[in-house]
Amino acid sequence: MNAPLASNNSLPLLGVPKGATLVHEAVRADKLYILKSGAFEVVRDGVRVVRIAEPGAFIGEMSAVLGSVPGASVLATQDSTVYVVDDATATVRREPELTLAIAQLLARRLQAVTTYLVDIKRQYADSDSHLGLMDEVLASLIAMQPANTQSGVGRVGSERADMPDY
Repeated sequence: MNAPLASNNSLPLLGVPKGATLVHEAVRADKLYILKSGAFEVVRDGVRVVRIAEPGAFIGEMSAVLGSVPGASVLATQDSTVYVVDDATATVRREPELTLAIAQLLARRLQAVTTYLVDIKRQYADSDSHLGLMDEVLASLIAMQPANTQSGVGRVGSERADMPDY
C-alpha cells in the first residue's frame, strides 16, 4: 500500500459499482483516487490501456500533477472502493510524501517505456517502417523539459490528424 495512504486513513471512501466510469477522459474533476479494493481498466480513445487491481494504486495521478484534464477514462470492471483525494492538484503540491510517491511511480513508468522503446529501436534500426523512427520518439521523451510542455514544443504524439497522440 502507498505510504501516503497508510499514513492517512481519514480520506473519504467511494464505492464504484461494476461498469461505472470513475474518471471521464477529457473531463476535469481535480480528484485523485487510491484503490482500496476492486479493479478498473484505463481506456484511451476507446483502446484499453491497462487494468488496475493492486490495492494502493493511484488513479488520476497524471491529471493531479499536471493540473490537466484526464487523458483516459477509468471504468470499474468489478465492484470497487477507492479513497478520494479532493482538490488533487493543490494536495499534490502541499503533501511531499504524496508527491514523492507519485513521482516515483511516474519515473518507474518512464523507465519501463524507455527500455521498451530502446528495444524496439534495436530491433527495427535498419527498417524503413515507422518503427525505425524510435530515435525521434526517444529524443522527444528524453529532451522534454517543463518549459517545452507548456508551449507544446517537444510534445510526443502523432502528426496525423486521424491518429491519437502517444
